[in-house]
Amino acid sequence: MNIKHLNAFERYFNECVTSGLDLYHGDYESYLIKRIRYSQGKGLPEGWPPMSMYLCFESDIIVGSIRVRHGTNDYIRGEIGHIGYETSPKARGQGVATTMLQWVIDNVIEDKVIVTCAEDNIGSRKVIEKCGGDYLDRLYSEEKVGYLLRYQLTPK
Repeated sequence: MNIKHLNAFERYFNECVTSGLDLYHGDYESYLIKRIRYSQGKGLPEGWPPMSMYLCFESDIIVGSIRVRHGTNDYIRGEIGHIGYETSPKARGQGVATTMLQWVIDNVIEDKVIVTCAEDNIGSRKVIEKCGGDYLDRLYSEEKVGYLLRYQLTPK
């Protein structure tokens, strides 16, 4: 991300907060600093490997973000997966998540990865399946307080 995109990130962050996405809280500067530190392997939550975050732009507007966790362990395989993403509330239903996930498959991951979604998140399930996700199983998550669906993605 270039410093000139900071205003776009602030708008995106605030949209995500307003729409109630749990991942987004506090202020955008602290969130961004935390994500930069995570990419360096610093200050990570227990069980998380370093991660990269990519932003999807349409003109000068951020319409989505996607994170790739580099490494694997039981928590990654069985709970949060290697990839997490969200779309700006204003851009949902426009193929942004599919574009981001396919881009990550084609350009970032080098080996099979796990991606999870809440069982009732039909939109995310469709994105994963459209990008070639192979269904693995359904499991209960104490952390998410509900069922998750696990898929495996394989780079081409």
